[in-house]
Amino acid sequence: MPQCCVPRCLNRSEANTNGEEKLSFFRFPVDEKEKRRWQKLIRREDFTPNCNSRVCSWHFPDGKAAGPSQFEWNEGKAFPNPPSHAKRKREIPATDAAIPGPSKSLVELEIENSMLKEENISLKKQLDKQKQTFSFDHIAAYPEKVQFYTGLPDTATVLFLEKLLSKFTLNYHSDWTVQIMPLIDQLLLTLMKLKLNSGHVDLATRFNCSTATVSNIFITIVCALSDILYVGFMENNIPSREKNQTTLPNCFLPSPNCRIVLDCTEVAVSNTKSLETQSHLYSQYKGRTTLKALVGVAPNGVITFVSDLYGGSASDKAITGDSGILQHLQPGDMVMADKGFTIRDILPEGVTLNIPSFLVNGQFTQEEVNNNRLISRARIHVERSIQRLKVFRILQYIPHQFMKNANKILKVCVCLTNLQTPILLA
Repeated sequence: MPQCCVPRCLNRSEANTNGEEKLSFFRFPVDEKEKRRWQKLIRREDFTPNCNSRVCSWHFPDGKAAGPSQFEWNEGKAFPNPPSHAKRKREIPATDAAIPGPSKSLVELEIENSMLKEENISLKKQLDKQKQTFSFDHIAAYPEKVQFYTGLPDTATVLFLEKLLSKFTLNYHSDWTVQIMPLIDQLLLTLMKLKLNSGHVDLATRFNCSTATVSNIFITIVCALSDILYVGFMENNIPSREKNQTTLPNCFLPSPNCRIVLDCTEVAVSNTKSLETQSHLYSQYKGRTTLKALVGVAPNGVITFVSDLYGGSASDKAITGDSGILQHLQPGDMVMADKGFTIRDILPEGVTLNIPSFLVNGQFTQEEVNNNRLISRARIHVERSIQRLKVFRILQYIPHQFMKNANKILKVCVCLTNLQTPILLA
């Protein structure tokens, strides 16, 4: 037997009001907006109507279409039309011809006013978003634009990253949360900074925000991606040589035990006032101050290791010994590298090194020529992987304000490089 769900109303099905007409019991409207209006009118907190919820017809003196307006708390009260102003020159006499429509109660007007305020806030948010001259919606349907602005292959990959980020609580760098921009556009801003190294003023203009917001978003998203992609998936997770052999390209068939191919890459940085720091950062090879990192690539072209950044003056051997890569090598593994990696004496026991032969007697032997050719054929694909990494232009020059986060920036770029289409197929 249905019962009215209005607070303090005890009417049930088949009951009469004052012994007069039979009561009807109305379901809540299907329209969500009208349903919310009814909920506010009946003043029942923490209540979600279902298919069995009813409101009796006693609360509808003006009919169901007008909504419930008569309740115990306002029974007997009159809601007359507003009094006429004192300055009005004359009263307009009422005539039988004028048939006024049903007037809205004060409760209904309050509810309507509240709903209009909510709608106004929602429209303001939509208007603020439309003020952005750039958003992910503008490029999502164009794969070539997605690749250009983000360095990722398609829209699905960007949305995958957004979904990962949405599962974690972002700890904003500047201790204030960015609410004016949806997460997908915060991710886009970060990817544009990594891929294009766009200036803060440019990004602030595109996304209709301040340069402080740009810095806050960029550092926050980079730190989050570093924790999710690098620490969560890549760190201390170098594939074994057995796993490499399942996807071994043809050019590596002569070296089936190759575990990893090593090379170093350098990133330009600004000069510092400290001469000692300049000496530590100065790279003889590049002829300027740089940061230098060791990169390890699997035979199939996937980057499986990246070290922290060192000063540009550090040697390849010193970085290899300090980076932690040697701890992951097992007896039987083979390491391939350029001839500058004179690291044979620091490799763990049972691990071999394959580097191009040095010219000793003025001419290579036929065996040395063949070996050098095989190494070159294999290493060229590793160089291609590093070139793809450098597609992220922030690695051509890291601004001074991001030096503290340089390691995370590098490692995020490595992870994003691995999300691109494969270089080699087995």
